[in-house]
Amino acid sequence: MSSPSRSKGRARSILTNLLILAVIWCSLSIGVAAVVLIELFRDHITEQVRVELNSQLVQLIAVTERTQSGDVRLRVELADPRFARPLSNWAWQIRRGETVLLQSASLGPLSPGPPPLLEAPSGDLGEFQGPLGHQLTGLSREVAPRFSPERLTFAIARPVDEIADVLSRFRNIVIVVLAILGIGQVATAFSLMRTGLTPLKTFTDWVAAIRHGANERPETEWPREIAPVAEEIEALEGHVDRLVTRARGQAADLAHSIKTPLTVLRQIGDALPEAEAAQVHRQNDRIEAALGRHLARVRSSGRGYALVSVAEVVADLRLALEKTMEMRQLSLVSAVPKTAALRCDENDLYEIIGNVLDNACKWAKARISVGVERNDVQFSILVEDDGPGVAPDQLTSILERGTRLDEARPGHGLGLSIVRELVELYSGSLELGVSDLGGLLVRVNFPSDQPAN
Repeated sequence: MSSPSRSKGRARSILTNLLILAVIWCSLSIGVAAVVLIELFRDHITEQVRVELNSQLVQLIAVTERTQSGDVRLRVELADPRFARPLSNWAWQIRRGETVLLQSASLGPLSPGPPPLLEAPSGDLGEFQGPLGHQLTGLSREVAPRFSPERLTFAIARPVDEIADVLSRFRNIVIVVLAILGIGQVATAFSLMRTGLTPLKTFTDWVAAIRHGANERPETEWPREIAPVAEEIEALEGHVDRLVTRARGQAADLAHSIKTPLTVLRQIGDALPEAEAAQVHRQNDRIEAALGRHLARVRSSGRGYALVSVAEVVADLRLALEKTMEMRQLSLVSAVPKTAALRCDENDLYEIIGNVLDNACKWAKARISVGVERNDVQFSILVEDDGPGVAPDQLTSILERGTRLDEARPGHGLGLSIVRELVELYSGSLELGVSDLGGLLVRVNFPSDQPAN
């Protein structure tokens, strides 16, 4: 039975496609969530800084007063000590126009020359370059305090780096947490998809078992999406069974109807002169060979095969050949384990092994052995004898129909060729070699995926 053709390339599995979509979706959703969270936190921090600086600016305005000598001073220092720390970049400044009247200790004492101005944006929070060359964020407001008829500018600022550090730490935490969450989501999605697609694996195994001849239906309830397909396959399976049974019946009827005319023709040929008789017999052999080949294909088509015990087939054939072996004083040693089995048509296996054993009985001197070998690639049945063997240059030719190495031996030279054709119908092969007993080794190979259990 030939295996279905397989395309060189295959599309990705459903699980792979779903997993790729899950990864893309999780990556996009987590990326969007990360951007949104970071931007919301940035807005929150910016608003918090605006509120804090605005409050400190109002406090600065409230504690500013003029002394009796006309100088501007603070009744009390601002609560945040960073304004008093030198070079902290936390700064405030009070000026009249371009003249600095008072500034925080962080900017240093007022120099005789014109000090640098703290040019914070007026009214609203913004970023700017500070007097010491650092990037600051702050704001300023021009007001007319109660102690001065002139309007004064109050400016306050803090370093941008501190805000950036807070945002960076938050960004790192968000990325790590969301990455872990994303990996967990993908793993969960993979687990759910794999669990959800498990019935497809069971369904595939069931269809493969049908192809190999198993009739057992899985003891499982198909999901609603798969159940209609399973029902259609079961209906198709029954339809194919009926067609195959009908074809086999018709083939058997044909063989039976042709058998009698062929026998009559052979008898007529026997009565003809030798040359004409040989020609008639050759044509009869060709008809029988073609008939046998096509009948073998019919028997091997379809499905419905069961496991056939190789050991039992060998035992039955041994009984059938018992008289022949007694006449020729042959012994047959079987090393086939009881567990060795093939999923195939039982009649085919009897014909395959029977023809090989029949050939061995014709040529063996005293001993025939039967064994099996099995690996991941193939299941092999080995038949050996201690006969004269076959010359290496004739190993191929004896597999041709009608080829006989010794015309004195009975038969038509069809046995091994029939075996080869039957085995090839199961995608197997027939190999000939030298036996350890000194005679011919016949190795019948079946692919392990066809069915050897």
